[in-house]
Amino acid sequence: MTLKLDDNPPACYPESVFDLNTDEAGPWWVARTKSRQEKILAWNLKKGRIKYYLPLVLRQQRCRRRLRMSLVPLFSGYLFFRGTALERQYVFKTGRIAQILEVSDQETLHRQLHNLYLVATSQKRLELCDLAEKGRKAIVVYGPFTGVEGVVLRVKNKARLILGVDAINQAVKIEIDIDQVQFV
Repeated sequence: MTLKLDDNPPACYPESVFDLNTDEAGPWWVARTKSRQEKILAWNLKKGRIKYYLPLVLRQQRCRRRLRMSLVPLFSGYLFFRGTALERQYVFKTGRIAQILEVSDQETLHRQLHNLYLVATSQKRLELCDLAEKGRKAIVVYGPFTGVEGVVLRVKNKARLILGVDAINQAVKIEIDIDQVQFV
């Protein structure tokens, strides 16, 4: 069943999920969900007032010979949440979890998710890709993505900014103007 765009859960709850000053939020965790349970889990977490981030992207899908626009999880099967041990138990009890992964480098995951959030809220198309092994580290110094860090690859006359999420070993790419970045 395809949801109307307004019926989807918010990508992050609450908006302050990326505030570094909130120690009471607890550490980040990676929830690997059962098949196609990401949005329902997001609704469950919002109901339980647990902070989460579920990167969603708009995709065109064919359904009965018709094209529809749907919000789908960027990383199929994954949702990121912040919580205490008690909140982690609540997440397990939803019955929508296959596994919860502990995150050893909290700072890196927080920075990577925040970068992804800033880019995902734009109208530009994000595409899944391999984690960049080649390329140069850069920071965006101009434009709507100012402050976002990633790896820049040049392909033909275009530049692509690769944003990795090490905790799940996945990445996304977005086209960007090479004049907007400063190499580190």
